[in-house]
Amino acid sequence: MTRTDGLEKIYYLIQNDVTMELREKNKKLYRVGVIDATNVPGFALFSTMVGFSTLAKDAGFDVWLSAITTLSVWGMPGQVALVSLFATGSPLIVIFFAVAFANMRMMLMVISGYNALGLSSHNIAFWQKILLVHIMAITSWAQINSVKDKYPSNLLLSYYVGFSVTIYILGLSGTLVGYFIDYFVQTEVLRAIAFMTPLYILLLVISSQDYLNRSAVILGGIITPLIYPIFFELSILIGGFLGGSITLGLSYLGRK
Repeated sequence: MTRTDGLEKIYYLIQNDVTMELREKNKKLYRVGVIDATNVPGFALFSTMVGFSTLAKDAGFDVWLSAITTLSVWGMPGQVALVSLFATGSPLIVIFFAVAFANMRMMLMVISGYNALGLSSHNIAFWQKILLVHIMAITSWAQINSVKDKYPSNLLLSYYVGFSVTIYILGLSGTLVGYFIDYFVQTEVLRAIAFMTPLYILLLVISSQDYLNRSAVILGGIITPLIYPIFFELSILIGGFLGGSITLGLSYLGRK
């Protein structure tokens, strides 16, 4: 064996050790993501989907259509818009655009999450990236922003997959359970627990170390009730937009 062959063998052994170590770290973070998802975030999302399923059942959906709606839309605003318009007998084209516009507001969230996960740097197929961003609920996005400083950026994707797949399964489970649980629990109670996830996300963002997110949520929370008598249902959208815009504008002024 020549000296060069010996060096190459040592190099491949080192590379193999590094690969094995990286693989173990990825598995560990995947399990951490699963465990984190089964705590408060998973319970909140499960409860929210129980409430959604009650609305879907009242609108005339069967259990399979309710489940398909959760799996395909995977966004509470779009899902509520779908069942509400379906209940009123709206044309299919109107329902399609309403759901599209309701979920379009999540586009910036997905772009932000895509960059936070560094998906462009991972050697995965395009269709796999589509699936990964499809399962990015607001809960996943908030969780990723909460833990991104705790874990290396190249390993964060493993945590995200474990977390997001778990809450995706819990969301579907909540939809299926909620469709039949109204036989045992009053409908009004089930509708109320649909707000569990928004409440959890609100508390998570407010406790975040990112002052921009925290300030935007607080400002939006102050503005929304003030403009409600004028804009009614649109006040949430407008209040959120103004809160975020004012916060971003002040941050730019502060840098100058």
